[in-house]
Amino acid sequence: MSKTKEQYIIDYIKSIKAIDDCIEPYLQQKKELRKEYVENKWLTKEDIKYTIKAYRLLKDRTDMSELDKVYSDIQALIEGDYGSDP
Repeated sequence: MSKTKEQYIIDYIKSIKAIDDCIEPYLQQKKELRKEYVENKWLTKEDIKYTIKAYRLLKDRTDMSELDKVYSDIQALIEGDYGSDP
């Protein structure tokens, strides 16, 4: 007998919850690490924010020249260089 869509949804939610429960201690550990670095004045919150952004860009192998182009285009739109607000 085949499962119904609702049964697959329930199974999926149970699996996601199990994964979330496993990940939670690591998320707390990351939060504590960030707190420790800020409290000890090793890094500021801004330092950490930009470090994480740079790490994710490197990890994703982001094409920085393409990102810069898109960023500049969006910045121009926001600043009204194209004559209307986004």
